[in-house]
Amino acid sequence: MTSGTSKTDSEAYELASRTADAQRAKLPDWQRNQISDADMQTGETWFVWGFYGAMTDDTERRKRLLAAYLSTKYADGRDSAQRVDEVARIAREENRLFDAIAAAGGQAYREGGDGHLTNIATIFLNVGRNH
Repeated sequence: MTSGTSKTDSEAYELASRTADAQRAKLPDWQRNQISDADMQTGETWFVWGFYGAMTDDTERRKRLLAAYLSTKYADGRDSAQRVDEVARIAREENRLFDAIAAAGGQAYREGGDGHLTNIATIFLNVGRNH
């Protein structure tokens, strides 16, 4: 879908949040126990960036949606705008891990997605073991 899509910002948040939560719930215990909450939050943020990228081609709207997602879902006092700027910067760089995770988010949006976050958890575990 493109920026002409009629989803409101709140509908976009609800859809992304439901998708991420459903996929997180499908993670096997062994993965949940081996990945820190901070790493899973990073993976989820990158995933949602890709999810919103499949929803709209308007980069400013994608940034706004991600900022709202982070401030709503992770109201931990961290600056959502700063985190969004960091994600947008990473998206412009060559980063295969980011690209793979964001692509999984886009695929989850297009397909209604099952299991993509499990794949992300596996990617994080493999990267952690190999570095």
